Amino acid sequence: MTIYLSALGWIGDKPEGNRLRWRVPMGEPDGAGRYLGLPKEIIVERAPFDLRSYSKRFAAAYSTTWWETLGSPAVGGIFLADEYKLPGPVQAVSFVWQGGPARIEFLNGREGTREGMRTAVNGDAISVEGSAIDTIAVLGTGGTLANLRVLDLFRDRGLDWQPIAEIAVERSFTADLDTVAKRYGQPTTLSEREWDELKQAAQKAIASGPADAVPGEPTAWETLELLMGIRWEFALLCGFAYFDGPDATGCEFDKLTDRPLERPQSFSEILAYAYRVRDPDSGETSNMAVVPLTMAPPLNAPIAPQVVGAEVRVPEAPSPAEGSAGSTGSLKLFTPLPFLPETYRAQLTHAVTLSDEQAQGAELEEAVGASPTTGAGEERRSFFLRSHRPEDPPSFYEAARSVDVSFPDVRIRSRARALDAWDRLSDYSPWSAPVLPELRHEPLPPTFESVSYASGTASIVLSDPDWQPDSLVRKTGGRLAVYRQTAVPRTADAVFGAAVPAGSGLYRATVSGVGSLADFIGGTLSVGGYTETIAAVSGTEVVFRLPDQAGTAAAVFGPGSGRLVQDLKHPSLWTHVADFPAEHLPDTLLFSDPLPAPAGVSVVSYAGRLSYFGRLGPFGGIVRGLRYPETPVVPPPFTVEPLGIDFYHRTLLQLRFTVPSPDGAFTVWWCDGEAGAEELASRGAPGSHKAQTAKDGLYLYESLALPIPQHSDRMITIGVQRVGEGAQSDFAVVSCRLPALHG
Repeated sequence: MTIYLSALGWIGDKPEGNRLRWRVPMGEPDGAGRYLGLPKEIIVERAPFDLRSYSKRFAAAYSTTWWETLGSPAVGGIFLADEYKLPGPVQAVSFVWQGGPARIEFLNGREGTREGMRTAVNGDAISVEGSAIDTIAVLGTGGTLANLRVLDLFRDRGLDWQPIAEIAVERSFTADLDTVAKRYGQPTTLSEREWDELKQAAQKAIASGPADAVPGEPTAWETLELLMGIRWEFALLCGFAYFDGPDATGCEFDKLTDRPLERPQSFSEILAYAYRVRDPDSGETSNMAVVPLTMAPPLNAPIAPQVVGAEVRVPEAPSPAEGSAGSTGSLKLFTPLPFLPETYRAQLTHAVTLSDEQAQGAELEEAVGASPTTGAGEERRSFFLRSHRPEDPPSFYEAARSVDVSFPDVRIRSRARALDAWDRLSDYSPWSAPVLPELRHEPLPPTFESVSYASGTASIVLSDPDWQPDSLVRKTGGRLAVYRQTAVPRTADAVFGAAVPAGSGLYRATVSGVGSLADFIGGTLSVGGYTETIAAVSGTEVVFRLPDQAGTAAAVFGPGSGRLVQDLKHPSLWTHVADFPAEHLPDTLLFSDPLPAPAGVSVVSYAGRLSYFGRLGPFGGIVRGLRYPETPVVPPPFTVEPLGIDFYHRTLLQLRFTVPSPDGAFTVWWCDGEAGAEELASRGAPGSHKAQTAKDGLYLYESLALPIPQHSDRMITIGVQRVGEGAQSDFAVVSCRLPALHG
C-alpha cells in the first residue's frame, strides 16, 4: 500500500493557503478477498526548513543531498527501442540526453502507466516528475543518460515533523453536505443531490469485492476516485485533501492539532514547508511534498484552440414504403408524409495545446455563431477537457463534439483556459479562427414519372404530387433544376496496370492511352472480367472498390486491356433547361424547350436535381419520352393519266403535280369508287412502288393491280401522300374514271 501526496504553494483565492491532496490505494485487494477500503482517518504533518541549500529545478524545491546519482548509463544501440530500469520507484528524474533524436517515456511499471514523455535531441536537459517512475524507455538510435539523477521522496530525510490535522475520512461518507462543507469554508459547487450521489458511490465501493470486478470496466473504487478527482474541492469534502491556511477549520469530525499557517506579511524565498500524510491504522506514510513559502505561479493560458473536421448534416427523410401510390395510385396506398425536426447536427473536433506543465486539462468555451439565414443568435457552451490518451503529445487535448446548430451557415470557434488539480483556471486563450462547417447533404429531387414532348414544350409528370423539399432546401429558397441530356457518355479503350490495394477496401490501377480521366469518375471500368464503379482519379490512376469476395489483389486482375465508360449522369452530358421553386411544385412540370425538328422518331431524356444554398444536389432518376418529326404538308393537287396495262395486267399511271414539289418523298394509294382522304386512308391500298421523289418535281409513276373493267367504265380514287421517317401527311385525292376494256 502506497499513499501519494502532492502539494501546491500559496494560493490567494479562497480557501487561501498551501493546498494538499492525497491518493490512498483503497481499491487494492487485501489478500483476503476484500479491498483495502477507506482509511478511518488521515494525519497531516508539516515540517519547516531552509531553502538556501536546495535546488529549484522543479515545481517544488529539494535538497541537493536528496538526489541519488546513477552515473551515465547507455541505452539503445542495436535495438531502436530500449529500457533502463531504475533501482526502484522515484518521484523525479534528471539527466542530459546525449545521442540522436529520441522519444523518451517515463513509466510506472507497477500500475502500467506512463508518467511522462519527452522528445529529445543531443544536449537536451531532461527533468520529469511523477508518482512512481521505475523505467526509462527510449525509442531512437541510442544514446546516454548523462549524469542521471533520481529523487525518492519516500525516504526519511530527518525533518522535524509536526502533526497539524487529523482528517476523519470514513465518517465523511455518512455526513450531510452542510457538515463536510465546513472544510471548504465557502459555498460549495456541489449540490446536496450530487453529494448524496457521491456518497452512494462510496457505499457501493465499500460493499464491493475483487470478485465483482468486470474486465475492461472500472471498479467501484476506481469510479469513486474518478468522482473525487473531478475537483480538488470534492477531494477536500471527502477527506482526501487539505489546505494549510488562515481559513482552515475542518469539520466537526476533524481535529486541528496545530495552528494553520497565517497569510505571511511578505513571502520568503528561503523558507519552505514539507508535508506528508499518515494512515495511523496501517502505519503507511506518504511521500513528502515540498512547497516554498511563495505565491504559486498562475497558470499560463493555452494557445488558441483549433476547430478541425467540422461538418454539418441534415436529418434524412425515411425511404418511401414499397408500393408508393404514385400520381395515379389509389388512396388505400396512402401513407402520411414524414415531418422531420428542423435541426442540423454539426460534428467537429476541438484541439487544445496547453502551455503550462501544471495544467491537467482545459475548460473550453464553444461559440456557435449567428445564422444569417434564420436570424438565430450566437450560442455558447462550456465543457471540460480532461481525457488524455497515452499516444497523445504532452499537453495536447482534444474533444470530438456533436452539437445541434440553428442552420448550416453558422461559424464555429472556441477558446480555452487551462485548469489544474487545484481548481485553478488560467486566463482565456485567444479565440480560434471561425470555421464554417462543411455541409454533408445530398437531397434527392422528386421522382419524375413520365414525360411528353410536342411543339417545343416538355411536360413532366411527378410520381409523388405531395412531395416537399426538406427544411434546408426550403429555407434557402431552393429550386428544382431540370436538365436535358445533350451528349452520350464517353467510352474509351484503355490499357490497365495490375490492381493494387489502396486501403479501406479500395483498389487502384494505372490507366494509359486515355486522356481526361476525370471524365470517368462515377463511371465504370471493365477489365479482366470485372466491371466496377470508379470512385476517384489521381493522375493516371483510377480508384475503385471491389466486392468483399474479390479476394486479394492477385485474385483481382493483372495488366491488360479494358474499357472505360462515362457515368450516364456526369454533369458534362446534361444541359440546364428549366427550373421551378422546389416548394409547392405542380403535379405536372410544363416548360418550353425548343429543339430542332427531328428527321425521325427520337428519344429525349430529362433528369432533375435540387439547387440550394449555392450548391447542386445529385441527379434524380432519368425519364425518357419520344419525339416525332413534324407532319409533312399535304401534296399539291395532281392529275392522273392512265398509260396502259403491262404484261402482268397492272395499270400504269402517270401523276402530274399542278405545282412543282421537288422536296420530299411520296407514296401512291388507290381505292375503289369515289372516296375522300379519310376514307382512302381507312380502306385504300398502296401501289407497288415504294416512296419516290417526283421526277423533275412534277411526275410520279405507279403500277396498280386494279380490277380491269371489261364492259363498263369504273370509278376509282387515287391518293398521294408525302412521307418522312416516322411521319406522313394527309392524302391529296383525285377520283378518276377507268374506261372499259371492251366498251
